Amino acid sequence: MTRESLNDTLVEEETRDEELPRPKAWLISIGSPEDNFAAAGRIIQLDQVRTVRFGRDEAADGLSLAESGSMLRLGVPFGWVSGEHAELTLREDTPAGRFTLTDLGSRNGTLLGVERISGTVRLRPGDVFEVGRSFWMVREMGLRNLGAPRLSELDPTGTASPHLHHIHRTLHRLAKSSIPIVLRGETGTGKEYLARAIHRTSGRPGALITANLGGLSDARVESALFGEDGKPGLFEEADGGTLLLDELGELPANVQGKLLVALTEGRASRRGEQATRTFDVRLIASTLHDLQRMVESGRFRPDLYSRLAGFVAELPPLRSRREDIGVLVRAFVQELQREGRPTRLTSNAFRRLLRCAWPFNVRQLRQTLGTAALLASGDGTLTADALAEVLEQDDGLPQNPDEVRTLRDELVRTLARCAGDPERIAKEMNRSPVQIQRWLERFALRSETFR
Repeated sequence: MTRESLNDTLVEEETRDEELPRPKAWLISIGSPEDNFAAAGRIIQLDQVRTVRFGRDEAADGLSLAESGSMLRLGVPFGWVSGEHAELTLREDTPAGRFTLTDLGSRNGTLLGVERISGTVRLRPGDVFEVGRSFWMVREMGLRNLGAPRLSELDPTGTASPHLHHIHRTLHRLAKSSIPIVLRGETGTGKEYLARAIHRTSGRPGALITANLGGLSDARVESALFGEDGKPGLFEEADGGTLLLDELGELPANVQGKLLVALTEGRASRRGEQATRTFDVRLIASTLHDLQRMVESGRFRPDLYSRLAGFVAELPPLRSRREDIGVLVRAFVQELQREGRPTRLTSNAFRRLLRCAWPFNVRQLRQTLGTAALLASGDGTLTADALAEVLEQDDGLPQNPDEVRTLRDELVRTLARCAGDPERIAKEMNRSPVQIQRWLERFALRSETFR
């Protein structure tokens, strides 16, 4: 039975035989507003366990675990939990429907999603279930304990997502190398956040320089990257450090060749000059787009892609790692409290967060909590109604991830065409200036970078 933090213990399973091992079961605590998410991110490996019995343990400081054979007794110190509340069962002989959840006649009920269950129901990995205002999830993962390095350098918030944990672990191992990295994911999944963390961990003495390729016209991209008329470009500014190429998928075809030469030879000339300048730059690229598909369709050079893609990290959207919502809420609430805004969530409010699709991912969650905190009651209590007021406001933003990507692309192109002027952008997109400003905040775009 594993007791340590996920960030210290879980790594990917290394396959030793041709036949893949059966994934192991892990029980994840999403957390609870009842104890300010103190247990959020706690993960329990169910190696030999076949039954997990949930019940109240008011003497416990946090969760209590007691094993007896194949039974694990899990104590939750909340008055909402009955003495014998619910039971999670694992069956090895059933290829489908391996997990079942049973309510044991609890006073306050056991919920699967938002529905109170009666008797026994099947539980799929990734389903959220609730036991007396504590929220849980089961995952199946091919993981084992190897004493992995601490990952707090990359992300102090931590993660209970096996997918994201594997990505963090690999990035941590690559951080001190010069291998180029591509971070791909939907808007708001933390690409720039991770790029800055990789640079901090790398130990490189130079600065982290960011080039927003989507905010530059085709004519300006080459000058911005390589310099012109006696002015250094971003490659020179990043010498000894890291260059983040944001929106790599927007790189014009005529600049892709020069970038390839610069990366291959470690040197380039300023626009209009013959002399070349050398540089030592670690490259990180971020993109919303599938570069491999762009290569296949002829929109991106395959030789440049192979040079850039030393490691491609596919960052999962928040809706596919809901086990992290408690961990993230805890971190964001602590941020608000440090800013002098005491904030706490009700259980109904947290249920509302778990149901949201989060098309703008982690950034949207942070912005939602920040705005809702301004609408909270006098003691800082954030209710489901306050959240709904924020989440359901009509700001013209889509809920479908593909439509979000399309809107962002249109907004970036319009920003570049209108030199970042919000009034011109609003007129061209037939929207109000207030709505354009909301979109810029949601996408974390700064109009001044397009001027």
